[in-house]
Amino acid sequence: MTNELRRCLGPVAVTAQAVGTVGLTLTAVFNIPEAMRSAGPATWISYALALVLVVLVGETLVLFRQLPGSPSGIAGYVAAGLGLRIGATASWALLLGYGATLLGCLVFFGFFLEQLVLHLGWQAPRLLAYLLGGLGCLELARRDVQLSTRAMLLTESISALIILTLTLVIVHQGWGAADLRAINPLADTAGQVRSGLMVAVLSFIGFESAANLGREALQPERAIPRSIRTAVLIAGVLFVIWGAFLPEGLAWLPASVRQGLDPLSALAEQLGIPGAGAWIKVGALLCLFGTCLGSLTALARLGFGLAEQGLLPEVLARVHPRSGAPANALLSLGLPLVAGGALVVQHNLSISQIFGLFGGFSVLCFLLVYGLVACSSLQVALPGNSRGRRWLVGGTSLLAVTAITAAYLTSVVGQQNGMLLTVAGLLLLGALRAWWVLPPGRA
Repeated sequence: MTNELRRCLGPVAVTAQAVGTVGLTLTAVFNIPEAMRSAGPATWISYALALVLVVLVGETLVLFRQLPGSPSGIAGYVAAGLGLRIGATASWALLLGYGATLLGCLVFFGFFLEQLVLHLGWQAPRLLAYLLGGLGCLELARRDVQLSTRAMLLTESISALIILTLTLVIVHQGWGAADLRAINPLADTAGQVRSGLMVAVLSFIGFESAANLGREALQPERAIPRSIRTAVLIAGVLFVIWGAFLPEGLAWLPASVRQGLDPLSALAEQLGIPGAGAWIKVGALLCLFGTCLGSLTALARLGFGLAEQGLLPEVLARVHPRSGAPANALLSLGLPLVAGGALVVQHNLSISQIFGLFGGFSVLCFLLVYGLVACSSLQVALPGNSRGRRWLVGGTSLLAVTAITAAYLTSVVGQQNGMLLTVAGLLLLGALRAWWVLPPGRA
């Protein structure tokens, strides 16, 4: 084992990390139906607001493009302006956020693999399907970062094309006389928009994960900004379009079907599209696998960075001599998460419960880090950026993050207090550890 990550990733691989972790198809299959349950026809407005937030955060991240790459990703940007201790706390928050994302996606993977096998006339226990997904992702991520990023790009491209094709067919067959009142913002309430914000923001999470490959990218100062902007552009266009039109089609389904695991497949089959159910399940499985792989890749780099700082055991700061991947961090963090997720699978939580637990947890962690990055951009001079640009971009981003966070919290306080207290407690533990081990000062 050595302690140096291998610099071997080109711009396509870095972009694949960002796009694959976002998981485009997941939004069509899972997130939009979930947002629709509470936001209704205001779903697209929730996604439009989330896109504004993500564009501002993305441009704030680009301000840091000249800084040395770090396996801690955007937490390294926090450390540059706010100090090592707050930077390490941001790394811990990202670790928690990606961990929650991984668990939620793995649970959904088990659900969908079980459903696909049943669709083909066979049977597979949900727990077995879950373990196949989790251990498969771990093995692929452990072997080679280049291989795993290529796999993410391939799986995301195929699954997105499947969903796009089916969506076009659905639109062609079903919306000859679309009710345009369904996308009238004047008819939507602030409560509806707020209720869809968590899922909308969650849909974009992962675009920033390209920054975790800063020490493995060949030209990080160019590859990472392009990857961030590309992921935001592709995801934003698709998500707003899907958020505007898919709820209209899903509203045709009976309420019991809309509450199910895969209402998009049911809609396609209701419209008489041959084999649509199986193809959508295949696309969702491919996308889920890619998102799990991206989350694991980011988790391993964050664990590696925290071990370098002495906040996790030193053995996690070693890389495999052949693959150049932080294999120790990957297995030490990934295996316990997969084991913990197996307990979740056995509890048979509903779709809404999974979103509320893992999705809400993840969104809070990432919003915290996005806000810290914006604060950092206001505190430190960044090469290639004027002070005016830093204050304009960073200040606007901070205002947007604050507004979205406040809007989301008003919709969950009193309803998900257990989740909120768990997030706060775990973040406090990470912060205390950072303050105890690290000296004051900037990175």
